Amino acid sequence: MGARSDTVLSLLAFGAAHSVNAVEKKFTDRKKGIEQANQLGYALKLHMPDWFETTGDSYFKHVNRTTIELAVAEAKGSEAELSVRAATKKSEAVTIADRVVAGSGWLPSPVRLTLPEVGPEIEAGPNPDDNEFPEAAE
Repeated sequence: MGARSDTVLSLLAFGAAHSVNAVEKKFTDRKKGIEQANQLGYALKLHMPDWFETTGDSYFKHVNRTTIELAVAEAKGSEAELSVRAATKKSEAVTIADRVVAGSGWLPSPVRLTLPEVGPEIEAGPNPDDNEFPEAAE
């Protein structure tokens, strides 16, 4: 690709980045932002662990102890959760969680791509293999 194509792609990326808002806020009427961001992520075949690592600074310091315990249990199992639960201070729990989850690829729900919901299938037309009413075909 030439310089002109790179410029066009950069402008398209800039426009897309400013039109997608996947931030969840309380008390908002905007409910489709996450769904749209997930659709875009799947279309781009985005693999979030390549772009985000769950650490003490990126996540654990910003949530309560119960959330830390649940995150560690989900990422590494109930035995790992017990090690976090044994910590007497939140700062210790953050340090333990950071060490235990490191390299696991576990992501907190705000940065996970969720699977698209599968709705009821809409038939495209009559199915030639459908023999429910064979006499009607005669």
